[in-house]
Amino acid sequence: MPTTAEVVQASIALDATYMGRVYTELNHLPNAKILSIGSLCVAPFMSLVIYEALRKASSLPASANIALSEDVYDVCGRARHSLKLFTDTNGGIDRQLMHFEKEIMKEHSGYFLGNTWLPLARFLETDLGVFTYEGQIITTTHSATFHLGIPSHRLFQDGFGPVMQSILQQMGRCLAELGTGGYIGKPSTFASYVPDSSLRNRDVRASKHYKRTFNGPETPYINGTLTDFQAITNFIASLLVTGADPLSLEYSVFKIRYIALFHVLASLRVLQGRLDMGLSRRSSEIIERIVGTSEAQIVTDPSTRGFRNTLMHYGPTNAMLGQIDLSAPLFGLVPICFPDHDFKSLSALVDRCIRTTSRELNEWSKMT
Repeated sequence: MPTTAEVVQASIALDATYMGRVYTELNHLPNAKILSIGSLCVAPFMSLVIYEALRKASSLPASANIALSEDVYDVCGRARHSLKLFTDTNGGIDRQLMHFEKEIMKEHSGYFLGNTWLPLARFLETDLGVFTYEGQIITTTHSATFHLGIPSHRLFQDGFGPVMQSILQQMGRCLAELGTGGYIGKPSTFASYVPDSSLRNRDVRASKHYKRTFNGPETPYINGTLTDFQAITNFIASLLVTGADPLSLEYSVFKIRYIALFHVLASLRVLQGRLDMGLSRRSSEIIERIVGTSEAQIVTDPSTRGFRNTLMHYGPTNAMLGQIDLSAPLFGLVPICFPDHDFKSLSALVDRCIRTTSRELNEWSKMT
C-alpha cells in the first residue's frame, strides 16, 4: 500500500511533467499563434498544479526547491480559483459577475476604445479578441485575463510581455523541480498536432458581441461569463485532445477535462437556481438540457466529491489509500469512487458529456 506522500508525489510529478512538455513543445513550434493561444488556454491549469503542489509541500522531497515569490504565488492562487467559476465559495456568482463587469469588460474597453484621433472612425475600434479552433471559440482576451490571475490594469500599465515573462520564469523553474524535466519525447501533447490552419482570431467590440449571444442584450455580463464557459468546454472538447484518444488519456489530460467539466456543469446549475438573474425561457431550457443528462448528473453527483478533490488537491482520503494502485490509470481511483465504471468507461462517459455540453453551449450562443 502506498503512503499518502507517495501518492501526492506521483500525481504532482505527472502533472508537472505534462505541463513542462506542453510549454516545451509550444515554444519549439515555428508558429507564434499556436504558442500564444495554447499558452492562454493551459495557463490556469498550470497555476492549479503549482498552487496545489505548494500546499502539499510537506509531502514533497526535502530536495525540491519550489519557492515562489509572494507575487507569483498570489497570481497562481487567483488563476487556480478562477477555474471554480460560479462555484467559488468566496463570493460565488455575484462576485464573479461583478469582477467580469468592472475588472474585465470596463478595464478593457477603457484601455482599447476612444483612442483614435478621428471620432467618425471610433466605431471601428475593438476591445475583445476572440480565438477559435476549427471554428469554435476556445478563449477570448477577456477569458484569458480572468484566468491568468493578473489584474487587467497591471497588464496594461506594465505590458503583457514583461509581466508574463517574469512570472513564467518562476513557474517554469517550479515545474522543473516538481516534475521529471521538460521535453521527454513521448507522448507528445496537443501542441505537436494542432494544424496552423485550424486556429483563427478576430477582434470585435465586446458590447456588441455580448448583446448578440446567449441570454440576449439585457444580460451582457452573464453572457460574457457564459462565453468563458463555452471557451473552456470547447478547449477540453477539441484542442486539448488533438492527436490523442479521448478514451485512453494520460493522467493530466483526463484531470484537466474532468475538473473543467465539473465546474462548468456545477456553475450552470448555480445560475439556473438564481431566479433573479433574468434568464429567458430558452436559456433555462438549455441549461436544463445540459445539466439534466445522466452523464452530467454522474459527473456532479456529491458522492463522487472525493474523486474530484483527490485530482485537484492531490491528497487521497485514508479510506481510499488502501485501494490505490500507483501503476493503474488514475491510480485506480475510478472503481473506488465510481463503482459502476472502470477507467475506460468513465473516460467515455466524460467525453460524451463534454461533447454534449460543448454542442449545447455553442448552439445557445447563437441567439434565435
